[in-house]
Amino acid sequence: MKYNKKVLSNGLTIIEVPSHDAESVVVDFFVKTGSRSETPKENGISHFLEHFLFKGTKKYPSAMAISEVVDAIGGEMNANTGKEHTQFYIKAASKHLPLIFEMLTEMIQNPLLDREEMEREKGVIVEEINMYKDMPMAEIDNVLERTMWPSDALGRDIAGTKEIVTKFTREMFADYIFRHYQTPNMILGVSGKYNAKQLDELIGTHWKNYPKKRFYGWDKVADKQKQPRMKIDYKDTKQAHLALGFKGFAYGDKRNAAVSVLAAVLGGGMSSRMFTEVREKRGLGYYVRSSPGSYQDTGSFTVSAGVQVDKISEALKVILAELKKIKDAPVGAKEMLKAKEYIKGKSILALEDNQVRLDWFLERAAFYKNIETPEQVFKRIDSVTTSDVQKAARELFQNKKMTLAVIGPYKNEGQFKKILKV
Repeated sequence: MKYNKKVLSNGLTIIEVPSHDAESVVVDFFVKTGSRSETPKENGISHFLEHFLFKGTKKYPSAMAISEVVDAIGGEMNANTGKEHTQFYIKAASKHLPLIFEMLTEMIQNPLLDREEMEREKGVIVEEINMYKDMPMAEIDNVLERTMWPSDALGRDIAGTKEIVTKFTREMFADYIFRHYQTPNMILGVSGKYNAKQLDELIGTHWKNYPKKRFYGWDKVADKQKQPRMKIDYKDTKQAHLALGFKGFAYGDKRNAAVSVLAAVLGGGMSSRMFTEVREKRGLGYYVRSSPGSYQDTGSFTVSAGVQVDKISEALKVILAELKKIKDAPVGAKEMLKAKEYIKGKSILALEDNQVRLDWFLERAAFYKNIETPEQVFKRIDSVTTSDVQKAARELFQNKKMTLAVIGPYKNEGQFKKILKV
């Protein structure tokens, strides 16, 4: 898979991922700032901006003006926010590249930040927060991260809280944009079918002479966990949700290839160890999965599950037993091969989509020293040994690095403390 990268004199990085068999093009602005770049009083402002920049620009003065143009060409526009990034994109038929490029540029360079729109959007954001609070399957990750990083920005919810979000002012948004939405902190990505000469002209017209200014960074995690932690959130649910998390490895860590294989063995697919033991053999719950994740200075490994309320202790014991088993005994050759092919196969299917292809390179351009193609990453996956996996498991699954989060109808924490030996 081919890509092109260049950096303008003002610091803006350009990533191109051409695909000549496509009929669409996607333009994407990737800003290397998210919730961990916020001060406590700003918590949720990155996510709010994800909404706010679609509410009007100098040329397109309202949300309706923007959406009508995109609807008129049958395009798709969206955005997302993470702990370390905010992303805006529009996808349309390739002939509409100039239009969607200019519109996204307007949103980044000339947002109105209208006060009335801001006040209206506060209600929307609060309802989004409420929605996820009512979805334990989604909220469990927030509970876990608050407990894993209790005093770090990394532990704060991406959407913020009702109390903080409703106090945002226009001046706070303008200040946050000034501190973080600068060319050295942004990546412009284009993927799909497009005319390279036309794209260069658009970049030159809209971005070549855009001023270069310094941007503000983020604070590294300071948390030093020395013993297991737990947080039990009482909620009268019919299904209990648990997340067992461990401190992991940062982007670019050489151990991450082994961690990916480890995650596939434990919770990748319906024949994985966790799925087989928790759901198929014992019928303790509906879903169970393992998820590795990285940040710029740390990482995490999470096993999450939705289980029967009265069987949560048994499910947790089974999960912990599987973690111990993979530390104690090497994974067999057949299971190793299956895990590797699972990772590569799922990746290949996802990379059929131009947006996913672009995301692959945007993430690596943003957070890695070197950009690796899928083929290069697959080679590293293939080179992982059973010893590598066992070593990674032993480094990750340590009692002192463990955090348990639970959402369910539990008022007594004793059963969980006994299992975790807290």
